[in-house]
Amino acid sequence: KRIVKRLRAIFFFFKQKTAYEISACLVGSEMCIRDRPYVNNVPHLGNLIGCVLSGDVYTRYCRLRGHNVIYVCGTDEYGTTTEVKARQEGLTPRQLCDKYFKIHKEVYDWFDIDFDIFDRTSTPQQTEITQDIFLKVKQNNYISEHTVSQLFCEACSVFLADRMVEGICPKCGADGARGDQCDACQQIYDATELKTPQCISCKKTPIVKDSQHLFINLSLIHI
Repeated sequence: KRIVKRLRAIFFFFKQKTAYEISACLVGSEMCIRDRPYVNNVPHLGNLIGCVLSGDVYTRYCRLRGHNVIYVCGTDEYGTTTEVKARQEGLTPRQLCDKYFKIHKEVYDWFDIDFDIFDRTSTPQQTEITQDIFLKVKQNNYISEHTVSQLFCEACSVFLADRMVEGICPKCGADGARGDQCDACQQIYDATELKTPQCISCKKTPIVKDSQHLFINLSLIHI
């Protein structure tokens, strides 16, 4: 109990610190960081077992062995899945994330998952770390810009990510194939190869339009 209270106190301490200060504090400690559950749904048993329960068991084991362990996790609030779900529910992405973060937290608390830090990818600390990584990569000229052809919905005025478009699979002919993979034949392809594509929001036929994308040149990064 004393250890748990101490680690929970660490969480509130971290809330006041920058990313660099947090990194310095964690030197000499062990961290168990699990995959972040997507925040666009109510977690089911599969999510619980595959995403957070194994980390909880491992962390408890380490503590029993006397190791200094901090169990860190949080909801993944960025990406296409959040945008799609928000459109379906008539909410903004922020409103959706606020709604489902609360649900996730309640579910994990009910199952007594013993996180020391359960937070969100949209926190100022996460933002600082992410932007710092991006700026360092950019400053070292590891980023290049290329033109990519994408499906664009004129009715919604938005480029359609893989999960925002459906059509007929160009490989097996199955209907309802997503923009990057067919669940029927498990083949992958480019979204522009879909036959009779439709925007999942308005059911209109998108056009092909060029857009600029940033890519990390991994061959220049030596680990």
